[in-house]
Amino acid sequence: MWAPYDEETYAFVLAHTGPQDVVLDIGAGDLRLTFRLAQRVKTVYAIELQPQLVAYGLRRHRMPTNVHVIVGDARLFPFPRDVTIGVLLMRHCPDVGLYVEKLRQAGASALITNARWRLGAEVITLNTERLPFEAVSMGWYACQCGATGFVPGPPEALDEDVYARVQEVAYCPSCRPTLVDAKLTASVGLSPYAH
Repeated sequence: MWAPYDEETYAFVLAHTGPQDVVLDIGAGDLRLTFRLAQRVKTVYAIELQPQLVAYGLRRHRMPTNVHVIVGDARLFPFPRDVTIGVLLMRHCPDVGLYVEKLRQAGASALITNARWRLGAEVITLNTERLPFEAVSMGWYACQCGATGFVPGPPEALDEDVYARVQEVAYCPSCRPTLVDAKLTASVGLSPYAH
């Protein structure tokens, strides 16, 4: 009814969480995944913007004691400081970079999401050192802002290793402000890379 993901996606999330984890389910919808996570992890914080989705989920399930439901905007709501893993199942989420930064600030170690590649889910290790985008000479990249792409190179250099490897980068062309944006943000004292 509320566009749930397939069992394979949920199984991936569950396989990458454990009994000591405190999970933040961003965009929790009808709490379907939240209640499954609650059976596996220490604590689940579920944040959802739409109160009708939360109400629907709460009518269908008994509330476990290790679940905390927040009706609000995850972009604005401060993330709990005990979160170890974030979950973001939202294929067309434009705010991946913001959530990555907020999770890092909260001390989380990973984000499980399908937002960057819009296909299957992946685990983004939040404390991984990222290359500057300019350091990618050829191959796939995935940026902290959520953008992904392929940097072309000479055809003779394309091999299985280049094609299979994804390089984690920072400040790709998609997350860089235009010159006008940079001047505007500088005039009000903001970092041009604030997400």
